[in-house]
Amino acid sequence: MKQKVVIKLSLNGNDQKYRSKAFKIAVSQPGVESAAMQGDEKNQLEVMGDQIDAVKLTSLLRKNLGQADLVSVGPVGGGGDNKDDPKPQAGAAAAAAVTLPQAPLYYYTYPPYQYPVYQVSDSYNQPSCSIM
Repeated sequence: MKQKVVIKLSLNGNDQKYRSKAFKIAVSQPGVESAAMQGDEKNQLEVMGDQIDAVKLTSLLRKNLGQADLVSVGPVGGGGDNKDDPKPQAGAAAAAAVTLPQAPLYYYTYPPYQYPVYQVSDSYNQPSCSIM
């Protein structure tokens, strides 16, 4: 069964380098037949193929390009209109889907190494007798 996966990428303007990198990552996955950029700002990657692992593809794009949000996963729509198909229900389910933003990346910094401090007491300045 053919699938259509749409992933929204955060691209800076018309950066061709990131677009070609996204295409290379997408078509390297097993089962991918085609990939195309769509949307108003050409920032959504549409991938079609058989049994695509959408989660793995999205995580690879996040790892290599930055922020990537999985928008939709579904079967490829055919050209025939059938009265028996439950298309309005599928549209309502797609409208109810909510895209969650990716959590910000945290970089932990470790405190600098703390060297031990030793105090050397001078015995000349202290009295030798404890009674005095």
